[in-house]
Amino acid sequence: MRSRKFVDREEELRTLERLYRREGFTLVLVTGRRRIGKSRLVREFLKDKEAIAVQFEKRVWEYNLAKLNGEIGRYFGIPVPNFRTFTDAFRFIASQGKGRLVVFLDEFSYLLRYSEVEAEFQSVVDEVLGGSDVMLILSASSVGLLKRSFFDYSSPLYGRSDATLNLQPLGFRHLFEWFPRLSPDDAVKLYAVTSGVPRYLELFSGRDVEDEIRGNFFDPNAFLFREAKALLEEELREPETYYTVLEAVARGKTRVNEIAQYSFIEPKNTARYLRILEDIGILKRELPVGRRAKRGAYRFRDLYFAFWFRFVAPHFEEIESGFPEGALEDFNTGFNRYLGFAFEEVGRQFLIELNRAGKLPFRFTKVGRWWHKSEEIDLLALNEREKKALFVEVKWKGLREKEARGVLKDLERKAELVGLEGWGKIYGLVAKTIENKNNLKENGYLVWDLKDFERFLAPKTEPRNP
Repeated sequence: MRSRKFVDREEELRTLERLYRREGFTLVLVTGRRRIGKSRLVREFLKDKEAIAVQFEKRVWEYNLAKLNGEIGRYFGIPVPNFRTFTDAFRFIASQGKGRLVVFLDEFSYLLRYSEVEAEFQSVVDEVLGGSDVMLILSASSVGLLKRSFFDYSSPLYGRSDATLNLQPLGFRHLFEWFPRLSPDDAVKLYAVTSGVPRYLELFSGRDVEDEIRGNFFDPNAFLFREAKALLEEELREPETYYTVLEAVARGKTRVNEIAQYSFIEPKNTARYLRILEDIGILKRELPVGRRAKRGAYRFRDLYFAFWFRFVAPHFEEIESGFPEGALEDFNTGFNRYLGFAFEEVGRQFLIELNRAGKLPFRFTKVGRWWHKSEEIDLLALNEREKKALFVEVKWKGLREKEARGVLKDLERKAELVGLEGWGKIYGLVAKTIENKNNLKENGYLVWDLKDFERFLAPKTEPRNP
């Protein structure tokens, strides 16, 4: 594993610093899927702070209380105490208070498995620490347990937190900070298999990216080969059912009835599984932008899971037994097509960055896919107040000028189907490469390719790989 510099998270650090400067007890939750960098964020924040930090493990609560006792002894320079309850441990911490002290309980969700400990922490928060100057930071990867404990009205801990930081994966643009010499082409490939999850990025050097993908996913001893199954088994009570649901989506089943039929689940029960997969950030439910529709379509939000279920899951047993040839052949022939799907998300993020920088003809307030029956537009960006629309097609391929014009003309045809009469309409194209972009721009089109990604997104300090 390669150690990387701390990338992004400036806003989260500013929030933690602001809360740290407050007086009195402060409770902060840091959430997000596993491997997203919760521990790294908080430990970065703690570098110049007085702090007690404990990483809990998936073991009995008594074991984790003993770990807390050990850190209390280390911090205060005393023999390791033998507090038998968390209440006693925090009562001692509060009694020693001389200024702001941060207590960081990493993977607190392992304690939430015990209802008696969850109830005890209500007393810790309300009675023991309420009058102290302690800043208590709790991190949790188990989204389900965290929601039940802090956001369910019936929970003892409901409404106790002062702030919740829900960490998301790094955006596509951050890959250029992580890998200073990364080419835009390789950045797309890396993002398409890691979804910007920091722990996964640590497994890549950014050189020979496709070969690194093969090594990380099709070797039975590789971390990313088993990671998807491990996460489902850790997070969910019925991992086999969720596995089948995700397999259905990977096979192009995007409607509830299609997913239910493939997964042998009653349609009325399927919604619950899909909602939980949305909550933990693996899937997303999309509605067509610019059109009223009741029935959404389900797609992968997490591109790591999208890649894994497309290329690893169908060949899992063969790879595990040391026979990856079929999986590798599938990858070699199908990866470029998969990148077309992933590139839509990259294109969406690129459009949002341009929007934030004011580099579009208008500022949009809504962006997403549009579809109706057999027609689809990759990106539709709207400003409903100004009645302006930007229609964009995204193509993971090199386009000659004539091909690009054909795509744009067809986009104009599809735009008429959206029904935005009286709106100002602009048409755009994002592709791997586009021949004679200036000619297209002179005709009023917006066009971008990977050279524009490099120019706009990549830091200017070092030259890129060719």
